[in-house]
Amino acid sequence: MKRYIPDIAKHGALCEANFVRLQRLLQDFAKPSYQFSWLDQHHNRIDVQIDVLERFKYTTTLKLIKTLHTVPKPMNSVELTVRLYSDARMAEVVELSQGKQLAGVYRYPNDQMYQIDEKEQANHYLAEWLSHLLTHGATRDEWVPDSSR
Repeated sequence: MKRYIPDIAKHGALCEANFVRLQRLLQDFAKPSYQFSWLDQHHNRIDVQIDVLERFKYTTTLKLIKTLHTVPKPMNSVELTVRLYSDARMAEVVELSQGKQLAGVYRYPNDQMYQIDEKEQANHYLAEWLSHLLTHGATRDEWVPDSSR
């Protein structure tokens, strides 16, 4: 089996793009929290809560929580901890749902059931999530459910 070697240049480009997406979405990262909502194709409301956990001179840590409200099922949530490096203009996922900090590479199989490239996949997921928010999300104070669907 061929050994997995992360593509550092590709990872850097993805983290730079995620920083730009977050910057477009949150402007200057000045507020302590942000809320967004939209309806999916099944008329379920999806909420995204973004909280600033830490703010330092060159780094900011965010907690992103996406909650799917389905009826009659209970809510399902996904959490990502994202670290922004303002000097490098990069944003990367550092932790998944109440887990510990992500490693760059995992042995496979492992106790957490992570893929060998879990960190890369988490950052791609963040990119897709942020792109969707930029296209379809509305801040919670602007959001009005579209009852015509």
